[in-house]
Amino acid sequence: MDQRGVASAYLVSDSRITWPDGKSWDSGRKLFAARRYPHLLGYCGDVLFPTQALSQIVDLIDNDIFAGIEGDVDSCLQRIIALLSRSFSSYCSSERKPFEFLYGSRNGSGLGCRFQFRHVYFDLDGTVRRKNIELPNKSGTVSILGSGQNDVAKQLGRWQNSDVAGTSRAIFSAFADALREGTDPRTGGPPQLIGLYRQGGGKEFGVLWEGRRYFYGVELESFSKVETIKWHNDLFEICDAAAPNVKIGAQRQPKPRALE
Repeated sequence: MDQRGVASAYLVSDSRITWPDGKSWDSGRKLFAARRYPHLLGYCGDVLFPTQALSQIVDLIDNDIFAGIEGDVDSCLQRIIALLSRSFSSYCSSERKPFEFLYGSRNGSGLGCRFQFRHVYFDLDGTVRRKNIELPNKSGTVSILGSGQNDVAKQLGRWQNSDVAGTSRAIFSAFADALREGTDPRTGGPPQLIGLYRQGGGKEFGVLWEGRRYFYGVELESFSKVETIKWHNDLFEICDAAAPNVKIGAQRQPKPRALE
């Protein structure tokens, strides 16, 4: 939030996928941003179906195949749910697992725009439940999902008692602290981050994590074109693409001493 209203909205996730036998992989994609239009999607629960289906949806949106996607947020969401339901109905019945996702979008652009979020839950039998999410009147969380939500809520409480409470950086930093603490065995790997501003489509961000560069959970090698991506570290500081430092001219956001 700024003095004129909601200025940006973000989704953040971990990158860990865990199998029933306890084995895990820390490079699984969980967030999806349409680049040409203002649509964000992020899931938890089952992995295989939402990974495939949500990636198909954002590609359909960006290629102008998904007609009507620029309209009212709920109309757009209804089209997304209809596509997911059709796909889920033909999915292998023995492999169906419940999953849920957050959908973030924006009606209009500029100062008169309106950001909106919805929470959608798919049950085993394809039953769909959806909930409108009320946006706070100051910078804050709109929803916390997944097995690590209690750990995130705990860290949010710490940051909300600091002198940077009520800021996006406090929320992202709290999530990073919960991830680093590692209390939940099904949560781990580097953070993933996507967002929306008042103008344009979805934004994709790289994250500097433990001295390494990650994009959607994938570590980028030294020869990657990292300068094409906007980078944040675990304190939500804007960082330089070529070196793990705060970008020249960017505002430093040190961790409050009470939290160190």
